[in-house]
Amino acid sequence: MREGRKYNGSSEFFLELLQTPTIILAIVALIGLIAQRKKFSEVLSGTVKTALGYLVLSAGSSLLVTEILPFVGLFQEVFGLSGFATGSEIIVGAMQDAVPVIASTSAIIMGAGFLVNILLARITPLKYIFLTGHMMWINSVAVAFCLYSAGMSSGAIIGIGIVLQGILLTLIPAIAQPVVRKVTGSDDFAIGHLTTLGTVSSAYVGKLVGKGSKSAEDMQLPEGLKFFKDTSMSIAIVMFVFYMLVVILAGPESVKAYSGGTNYLIYGLLKALGFTAGVMVLLQGVRMLLGELVPAFKGIADKLVPNAIPALDVPALFGFAPNSLMLGFIFATIGMIVAMFISSALFGVVPLVSIIGAFFTGGVAGIMGNALGGRRGAMAAGFTYGL
Repeated sequence: MREGRKYNGSSEFFLELLQTPTIILAIVALIGLIAQRKKFSEVLSGTVKTALGYLVLSAGSSLLVTEILPFVGLFQEVFGLSGFATGSEIIVGAMQDAVPVIASTSAIIMGAGFLVNILLARITPLKYIFLTGHMMWINSVAVAFCLYSAGMSSGAIIGIGIVLQGILLTLIPAIAQPVVRKVTGSDDFAIGHLTTLGTVSSAYVGKLVGKGSKSAEDMQLPEGLKFFKDTSMSIAIVMFVFYMLVVILAGPESVKAYSGGTNYLIYGLLKALGFTAGVMVLLQGVRMLLGELVPAFKGIADKLVPNAIPALDVPALFGFAPNSLMLGFIFATIGMIVAMFISSALFGVVPLVSIIGAFFTGGVAGIMGNALGGRRGAMAAGFTYGL
């Protein structure tokens, strides 16, 4: 929790619980397995392995961020960029710290809005239960801020905000599901993420551009290049090119500020391999999580909310189309660079390239674009999303 937020003990505990995906997903698995009347040993194993799967996924995500941050700093230095970085968590945290009424109302909106989401999943055809905790938090603060900015009282912010939160948590996965279904071939899970409007609309741009294009996952490579079909090799090579380019352009002295004395070329190589290792850890976590959570969630779907579908974070899609993920990442980065200069010329402000955003959600745009428009669709969707 950030310092400066004022909650009583019980509401603070509940808020932290909802913001901790590991615990939420473990509880979901626990309820689902109990509802299926599994043996105690199976309930315990499924619950613990679900939590471990998400923790492994999170460890991979954290490693990715750690390994890419020096690239971001060097990239900005090499190209002489100055502007503002964007980050949802930073922005909503600042809103809560600056305006106490947003902090207090958003906590209620998040908790009660989740209950509205469950109710809507039970009584409407939209059977999606939103389980991405940090996205729920960000959305609740955004809703509270908008209503506060409209001059509403605390009571109105809470009442209207709860309804809006529940509706948004239900609608967002529904918007993405037709494309997600094409990626995964099933309705085992949905995607619960606030970038959905951007990734899905970009995917349909990819569909227009990529009509008739073959899937990036089916690309035929010459015998000597077939190692690119190996996910770890393709990511390592792409990141090696990215990192070596930026460290060579930056030079040894600039890199020394990040490397702690390690040779700048060796440092670039290690960071590229470290990023690849992060992706491998993340994908292993995704496999563990889905392998335990999806069967466990069947208990909730059968007993509590018939036909319910869990809406998960975007990395759940990564293992289905790794080539498209990398195409989306590369072209989202290019789109962000182009947009940075367009924004500077038109508006006089420079939003800096978000390499992390380009990988996680630009990559998803590429995966969705490939599902609708093949490899050209993946490129176009990634670029559009970055732009």
